[in-house]
Amino acid sequence: MHFLAAIAGLTAGTIVWFAASHWIATSIAWAEDHRPALAGSKQLRAAEAVSCSVLFLACLALAFWIMRLLWVQIGQ
Repeated sequence: MHFLAAIAGLTAGTIVWFAASHWIATSIAWAEDHRPALAGSKQLRAAEAVSCSVLFLACLALAFWIMRLLWVQIGQ
């Protein structure tokens, strides 16, 4: 049962990651279109690296949080 909780948590985290990463990519493309001077700049690359790192950590935290909630429910 704990294995199923882990699968459910990781699945939820992956789904959120796919949706949010698409939004980040769209936002970066929008910024490059509206401010051509930013295209390929260090500032935009740094912002992309930070936003992707934060997204990864947030989705991982979400997955573990869901796993923990399911583990607590299974244990009762």
